[in-house]
Amino acid sequence: MKRTHALIIALALAIAVVAGSFAALRTTQLGAKATPQVNSIQIAQQNRALDRAAAALRAELKQKPPAISTLHQATRVLAAQTVIYHRPAPIVHVIHRAGGGEHENSDRGGGLDD
Repeated sequence: MKRTHALIIALALAIAVVAGSFAALRTTQLGAKATPQVNSIQIAQQNRALDRAAAALRAELKQKPPAISTLHQATRVLAAQTVIYHRPAPIVHVIHRAGGGEHENSDRGGGLDD
């Protein structure tokens, strides 16, 4: 390897190290500054909303499920449905090419056209 190639590679690595260090330092500075300040009032409101949602879930768990016979009838109605599949019309691509047709054999010297 020539010395110029080694120098170019070393410079590229040095630039990458400097850029990476700069990015890491900026990231850590942003993390220290961006700590969110949340009011205790907001936390209390969110806790109340979560408590209401938990109470609603507990109330639904206490309810009785529907009778099995009604579920069985609903599945029977759904099973009675039939699915009819209609295939789409085929797509036909017509490619016109020059040279095909009635004058195809005229260069061979004829036929019985006298």
